Amino acid sequence: MKLVNRIASGIIAGVLLFSGTVSAAGSSATDTQIKDPEWKITLESKLDGFTEAPYYVPNSNMVYLQSYTLINSETKIWDVGVVTAADRTTGKVSWSYQFYQKGTPYPWRTSKFAYSKSGSVYALVSDALGTKLYSVNAQGKSNWTIPVPEVQDVYAMNDGTLLLVNRETPDSSGKFKVYAYNANGKKISEQSVGEMYAIAGGQYLISQLGKLGSSKLDVFGPKLNRLFTYTPPSGAVTYINESSWVINNGDLLIRMNIPKSGNKLISLNAQGKTLWGRTIAGNASVQSVGQSYVVYENGELKLFDAKGLITKRNLKLSDPMHVILNTSDNKILVYSEDGRSIIDPNTLKAIYSYPFGQQVLEYYYAGDGYVYEIKDAYQLSLYKLAKL
Repeated sequence: MKLVNRIASGIIAGVLLFSGTVSAAGSSATDTQIKDPEWKITLESKLDGFTEAPYYVPNSNMVYLQSYTLINSETKIWDVGVVTAADRTTGKVSWSYQFYQKGTPYPWRTSKFAYSKSGSVYALVSDALGTKLYSVNAQGKSNWTIPVPEVQDVYAMNDGTLLLVNRETPDSSGKFKVYAYNANGKKISEQSVGEMYAIAGGQYLISQLGKLGSSKLDVFGPKLNRLFTYTPPSGAVTYINESSWVINNGDLLIRMNIPKSGNKLISLNAQGKTLWGRTIAGNASVQSVGQSYVVYENGELKLFDAKGLITKRNLKLSDPMHVILNTSDNKILVYSEDGRSIIDPNTLKAIYSYPFGQQVLEYYYAGDGYVYEIKDAYQLSLYKLAKL
């Protein structure tokens, strides 16, 4: 989940320093489920801010904070990306790394960060000389920096491969380039994909080609090896960038609207074989949750696995839009008009709830009953939720 604002840090005389402070100040939230924060980071500069939700590094006690800081040239102020590593229990900062090197061209744009399971952080930086891909390890040191083609997005796949996507400059046929690099920064392969594409579960890249109602889906593995091409039923409409998931350790789940049949979920295995189909309501919301998936329709939240319905419960969500997400600890996050609820994926019972207040810019559920709060763009707090 994205956060709307950003954080900062700086490099002084070549030494990596974090520009904020950590404290245990009182809570700004009023909901009974959120008490005083476990810790808070307040940045010294109110001009810097958070850009993305904090990221928990697997199998560690480290959390990464994505931010930007501002640097001045003689004529302009430049936006520089920063990643900061902090202890998730105490908020104590371990290191910060700035994606700008003094003496190089000023950065025009820094991408969203990508994170590998090993703890490496990746960012694309565009400047007057082109685009560079940075790799930073879990100790805050540079692995490498390499020049890459014109690209805007970087994704870290489950096997460690990096996918770089140019979504702004199509070729003469209207396709866009995707490049695969290994963890050492070596280019592996490249492919051309449609304007509509999806990175599914860190396992697949799905490219949708052709007009709606007559499109085909090219499915690639993490190294851009073509796995299969799937042709939906005649006239079927899907938007693959918002209608595809991975369940059951590798099966694809695709939502589409089929003439005379209505909305359906179609499951495909890794070889492109259709496993099953399920009819759902036209206004249903769908989300994968680990091995299984949930469907919200007609006032009910239903949990399915590959074999069928597991359980269901009545649940009233605000219309017209139902937002259901998968959390980092494989719980179900549900948006409602009054706040947010974390739901157990086995029982479909609510475990935690927290508000959505006008005074708070955003909350981010980090797993294990913790939420981050961003306030005034430059303040980050961690809270422990009370169970319902």
